[in-house]
Amino acid sequence: MTKFDELLTNEYVNEYISMAKKKFSEPKIYDAKGDLSKRWYVYFYYRNPTSGKMEKQKPIFKGANRFKTRAERMEVLNTYRRALLRLLKDGFSPYDTDEQTKNRLEKHRSSIDTTEKVVHTIKKKSKWTVKKALEFALKQKESDWSKKSGESMHGHYNRLIEWLGKNDLLDKDIVDLERSHISYFLNTLTKRQTKKEKELGLKPVSVSPKTKNNYRGTLSPLFAILKTEKIISENIVETIEKKKTTPKKNKPFSNKQIETIRKHLDIHDPYLRIFIKFMSYAFLRNKEVCNIRIKDIDLDSKRIFIGTKVESQTAIPIIKELEDEIRAMNIENYDRNDFLITRFGHPAAWDIDADNKSSHFGKRFNKNVREPLKLDTDHTLYSFRHTAAINIFKSLRDTGMPHDQILFRLMSITRHKSIAGLKNYLRDIGATLPEDYSDIYTIEF
Repeated sequence: MTKFDELLTNEYVNEYISMAKKKFSEPKIYDAKGDLSKRWYVYFYYRNPTSGKMEKQKPIFKGANRFKTRAERMEVLNTYRRALLRLLKDGFSPYDTDEQTKNRLEKHRSSIDTTEKVVHTIKKKSKWTVKKALEFALKQKESDWSKKSGESMHGHYNRLIEWLGKNDLLDKDIVDLERSHISYFLNTLTKRQTKKEKELGLKPVSVSPKTKNNYRGTLSPLFAILKTEKIISENIVETIEKKKTTPKKNKPFSNKQIETIRKHLDIHDPYLRIFIKFMSYAFLRNKEVCNIRIKDIDLDSKRIFIGTKVESQTAIPIIKELEDEIRAMNIENYDRNDFLITRFGHPAAWDIDADNKSSHFGKRFNKNVREPLKLDTDHTLYSFRHTAAINIFKSLRDTGMPHDQILFRLMSITRHKSIAGLKNYLRDIGATLPEDYSDIYTIEF
């Protein structure tokens, strides 16, 4: 086929699709808002050739509802959706008779075959194996990864390579690697088993939806690089839907619980109380407290410079309660590069990963506070930050300050980037619950 013929074929397909779009809506999936007890299906609208109106067509489910997990149902229904869209774009109509459909199939078979040959020809031009292409993408991307994220992402990459090798896909042409391969890999991921678990013959446990999304988040940019470099025509990972997750919530403490914890810490772990004060008075995250160095503290201007989750560096105020605590630590006697809060109970060099530092204090809280006081498992160090936000919100509300002004004042303290984000945060932690409204009932249940 000449280049002109190839272009003509592609232009014909594009023009045909453009005309067909006017006749039908793009097929969509109805998932009953995630309710697996209800029927899920693919639906679409097609213009009635007699009335000229767009009418909803018979739903398509064809056995999809036999599957008992969201991932399995979505995989089946997405396959039907793509197949249906392809047929509609090729001109097939639900209003055609069987004879008309048969004639249409014969009429367009040659153009379909030609298009497939063009695609096939383009695919064969690739000189990149799956292994070679992914190694190329990794080298392009890994320089963007931090030390912490890099370890995790390399683990994701190596796990995929291992799976591809076991399934004889590494030496295939990269264009022959399909979306279904990656989707199956993600859906069948299991936790790594220990030697003892293997010896006991225990069944591997599937990873969480959040972990699957993390793998997807690592792989999609790699395939995006291959697309940008024109090694592949599309990013097959970005079309895979993210799994629905339920984020872990950290429950705030009551005022009575705070009082009990404070008294308990004064006896059993006074230094952990200092750590908690930085979280509560400065609205810092666990890792942010662990990463404060002596040189980051400016007592003259009452500021601490920290790197946050969303910014490389920001200044936060040192309020009176926190200033007293810092001055009592005699930080002038330590090296400027020493970390302020450490496992040693005083400023020191503590050059380990921030996750390990945070984990140290998390375990310390569980052992010295949560377990002896029999607190819930969703009471964590992060709960102190939530408790502080609730306390300030209610204090400002008790002054009679208008709600909008409260939000603006609180946003400067918690360092949320938007009012909407702050509102969601306050709702999640229960700060904006209404006052007792029993007096406005006019009936008794």
